[in-house]
Amino acid sequence: MNTGAAAGKTFLLKMWENYPKTWKFLIDLGIFLKYKTLNTSKIPNQIVLPSSNTIFVNSEENRGRALLISNGMTQKRLTNFWNNAVNEYSPDLVIDVGVNYGECIFSTNYPTHTQIYGIEANRDLLKYIHQSREVHHNKAQIKIFNVFAADKVAEKTFYVDKHWSGTSSAAYRPAHDMIEQTTVRSDTIDSIVEEDVTNKNILFKVDVEGYEAFVLRGMTELIQKSNSALGFIEFNSEYMENSGVNLSDFLRFLQQHFSVYIYVKNELVNGSQLTLSDLHKLFGSKYVHTDMILVKNVKEQINLLQFSSAS
Repeated sequence: MNTGAAAGKTFLLKMWENYPKTWKFLIDLGIFLKYKTLNTSKIPNQIVLPSSNTIFVNSEENRGRALLISNGMTQKRLTNFWNNAVNEYSPDLVIDVGVNYGECIFSTNYPTHTQIYGIEANRDLLKYIHQSREVHHNKAQIKIFNVFAADKVAEKTFYVDKHWSGTSSAAYRPAHDMIEQTTVRSDTIDSIVEEDVTNKNILFKVDVEGYEAFVLRGMTELIQKSNSALGFIEFNSEYMENSGVNLSDFLRFLQQHFSVYIYVKNELVNGSQLTLSDLHKLFGSKYVHTDMILVKNVKEQINLLQFSSAS
């Protein structure tokens, strides 16, 4: 998202956390305007995406309802990147960390040689993810794991946001009281992936509310063994710092393993040599919330500029 969009999203998330009843009213209003009813038995629980693939959602949960209102297109930049990457890059291995309802992983069809992994820590979403998988063209190639992706195997406290599934996290506990504290097993992507990725091409997305650094450290072996890798991550400095991440160290880690491209005002900027101080100047703030594209040995014909699109 561009700087303004990032700020807007952050504002909305904070307002959502501080005034959940107000935002629930607005979501309900959007549902009523679209379906002319608030009777949940008359509100659909599935969405046909532009690719003609279907995702299933909980029509009683607010993020599911927001997806219904927007026809499943709440993250247009990510969807654009993902579809272009699958079509142009033709990956051997796909990894979606932070599946949520699956609007990324199920947004397109994949080559028959591609193995697809979906990782989601929120067990409340598994029912809908599996329903979407069962009607997907590549269902035999898709594996879903209910684990918390990290840099080590452990038991992890996880806060399920019953009000908005997209902010469920291990990084922080939202201020409102609509939280269910659970325990989930953490594991590394290196341990989860069964395929030998030597000389293979990997496409991945990581959106885990501040734990991106731990996820990437837990897939270092895959990245190093692969022939090439192309990834999309969210970079939210506040959430990451709440997770105990040293932002300068994480930025150096990214630059060590990838060429780094950063969305600034809806354009991609080469961030492979930028320091944290440079990011602060670039965004005019010590708080940085944006998306990054990570690239390792991707062929030159993959034009990164095609991944720049309005959020």
